[in-house]
Amino acid sequence: MNVRKPWWTAESTCNFLAFQRRGAGPITLKYQDIRVFNPSSLGRIVTTPPLIPHVFRKTFAALVLVSVLSWTSGAPLLGAAPALAAAVTAKADQKAKAKATPTKAKPSTGKATAKKTSAQKTTAKKAVASKTAKSSAKKAAAKSTAKTTAKATRTKARGRKTLRTGWRPSDATQAGLRETDYPLSLSSSVAYVLDQDTGEELVLKNADVALPIASVTKLMTALVIAESGLPLDEKIKISREDYVRSNASSKLKSGMVLTRTAVLQAALMSSDNRAAHALARTFPGGKKAFVREMNVKAAELGMTDSVFADPTGLDNRNHSTARDLGKLVNAVYAYSEIREASTAPVAKLKAGKRWLSMQTTNRLIGDPSWRIGIQKTGFTTAAGRCMVVQSEVGERRLVMVVLDSPDNGRRAEDMKTMRAFVETEPRFNQNFPSVRPYELF
Repeated sequence: MNVRKPWWTAESTCNFLAFQRRGAGPITLKYQDIRVFNPSSLGRIVTTPPLIPHVFRKTFAALVLVSVLSWTSGAPLLGAAPALAAAVTAKADQKAKAKATPTKAKPSTGKATAKKTSAQKTTAKKAVASKTAKSSAKKAAAKSTAKTTAKATRTKARGRKTLRTGWRPSDATQAGLRETDYPLSLSSSVAYVLDQDTGEELVLKNADVALPIASVTKLMTALVIAESGLPLDEKIKISREDYVRSNASSKLKSGMVLTRTAVLQAALMSSDNRAAHALARTFPGGKKAFVREMNVKAAELGMTDSVFADPTGLDNRNHSTARDLGKLVNAVYAYSEIREASTAPVAKLKAGKRWLSMQTTNRLIGDPSWRIGIQKTGFTTAAGRCMVVQSEVGERRLVMVVLDSPDNGRRAEDMKTMRAFVETEPRFNQNFPSVRPYELF
């Protein structure tokens, strides 16, 4: 802020003192808060004052000013020095007040500036936040797209794998057995019907071909247990070792304790693989000894074309023929515990404090027209759909076997077709008096 007089001016300045003359220009006196211009002054003087406390700066500046004016204008100003000093001091006070007013106003300006700055910062933050949000949204969208694509890829891959596994032809189908020319309209690659009492073979379709038999293996597992003499009421604890690799589900969990009878029923009725494995694991000598005993028993029964590699049937090295399986069914039929365990439609098994609900895998069990004494189903990709049944048909007790059926429905239909064929045997005899049904094949 500048205050002008006819021949001098005072204003705020820096922290040094200087007299300056430029031609006919003014002399400038600088010290702290005072600057004096004298248009008529000549010469140049520059000096640095000693350090003076702030409280005396105004008085000192006034004295300096009077001295400079006296020096530049002559003696008449010396007498007026006190008055001039007082005037300069008052002017300095005025200047201080003038400076104080803006200082008071500065907070408001500062506040306004602060508000403005704050608003700018807020706007900037919002802009950054908006940009960040957009960026995050883009990243999230990209991530979601990537996940969806990956999931679709995995699903597609799984679909291809499932398709490859599910639709891979069974061993019998690959061998062309399903296309065998046969008088009965059977979908299965192998079919066999045996009169249990007379030993007559009534239906024969590829009955001597050794094929994987899937969970039909569990009939041999049950026979070994039944003939082992092990107490059926003995408690068996399911362990993690019994978690065999399989797509089939199981209600038996690690730590559950069941009687050997209950475990046997779960293996036969629900075809539970963990149950079958637990039976073999708890056998004297363990699983290896159990499998060895399975093959010994097969040899005793005359199952010359049969081999067993595990107690569950999941191992496709388990092979047998329909004729050999007829011998096996005849053997297991002698044990009531096996008959009861395999033919129950539903059952509740006690596992410690829990009760497990089980149901049969054979749809023929629920058919009242079928009087079934022994049954077992099985499935693996290599074996196809398999089933063995001992049933009373009229006055006959029959053992019926089908291997490598396309699906569960046609597996059951093939069983019904073979039963109907045997039931109508007199009609065939009338039409073909010189030929018995089982001689047709």
